[in-house]
Amino acid sequence: MTWLRRSLPKSRTEINRADFEVLFERHWESLCRVLYQLTADEAEAEDLALETFLRLYHHPPADLSNLSGWLYRVASNLGLNALRARKRRLHYETEAGDLALQTARPEDPAISLEQRLERQRVQNILRSIKPRSAQILILRHSGLTYAEIAAALSIAPGSVGTLLVRAEKEFERAYEKLP
Repeated sequence: MTWLRRSLPKSRTEINRADFEVLFERHWESLCRVLYQLTADEAEAEDLALETFLRLYHHPPADLSNLSGWLYRVASNLGLNALRARKRRLHYETEAGDLALQTARPEDPAISLEQRLERQRVQNILRSIKPRSAQILILRHSGLTYAEIAAALSIAPGSVGTLLVRAEKEFERAYEKLP
């Protein structure tokens, strides 16, 4: 990332447009996928990804050596905040369910309802557990490798497995407590 470091002004208030476009193209799809799995709403996931890149453009991190990690951390924080603050969650879940029904082959309404209730239950649990645990679970189940998770959360790569097991146990305990 030395090319990016050279292109930043001394105040680090903006990133060179060409460098920003490279970063945007490199990470856009992956960030949207992570945020979509968290929010279950494609439009909201894209909005949060745009907000992440807007923050990068106007307020890049002081340490430029781990920009991809910074992007994933900011995106997952924005996603968790949106999930916690969502007052009209039922409206968004209904829209996502309708879209899935329109694009997928028709399936049993009972199965569809069961899946919707399970998704709601998982989102409630993610809101209730520690933010770091929720982040590591979301990132891992979004397909990121241990190395990518370590970079995103600024932790040692050797710690990811242990933290992931702890997060899974915390999730399981919360899951079993819910009716």
